[in-house]
Amino acid sequence: MDRQLKEVSQVRDHFAKFVPEAVRRLATEDPNNPLLQEKREQEVSVLFLDISGYSRLSEQLSPEDLNHLVERYFSAFLDQIQEVDGDINETAGDGFMAIFQDHDRPTHVARAVITALKLLEITAQLNQENSTHPLNIHMGINSGTALVGSTRFEGAKGIRWTFTASGPVTNLAARLASAARSGQILVGPETAQYLGEDFHLEHLGREKLKNIGEEVEIYWVRGKTASKA
Repeated sequence: MDRQLKEVSQVRDHFAKFVPEAVRRLATEDPNNPLLQEKREQEVSVLFLDISGYSRLSEQLSPEDLNHLVERYFSAFLDQIQEVDGDINETAGDGFMAIFQDHDRPTHVARAVITALKLLEITAQLNQENSTHPLNIHMGINSGTALVGSTRFEGAKGIRWTFTASGPVTNLAARLASAARSGQILVGPETAQYLGEDFHLEHLGREKLKNIGEEVEIYWVRGKTASKA
């Protein structure tokens, strides 16, 4: 019996590594939480991060070396995101999506933007240690009300669950990230209006982004203002 319990515990701990932190928190607090079964509207800021020049790096490095490089940087990023109760819920080889939640919009907006600036700092620090193949990033952030919770895909061979934020807020954040250049943090108007004088924003004007119906006011977060740095 003890051996079986140990094996079950090991399996549970193994699969927990693949579960977003937000899901683990919800399940621990209340296994019957509706968000574990369905999506609900929540206030969020969504951050998309992509590696700049990933295709070039994939040509220069072996798959093993590239994977090790990305894991090194992303592990440091994860620590910073979780420090402010953010959560990485979707990853790809060259980027990820992180969600910042709070009932108060200015709070999750500030957390997302401050985190993005910290990620640029962390990248610069790691590049000092890794001067041979430095890694550069760019990000997009958008804020508002999104559908947050579980998405269920049911096929002939079983059911697959994901936990994410979906809707126009998420779509625009992804497009802003795609439009950003190396080292840039681009934000939409809903994010910009809550940043106030604490941050140095450069208005880049209105642009038409892929798969977004109307032109979008885009802002570049250059950093925190001198008085708040």
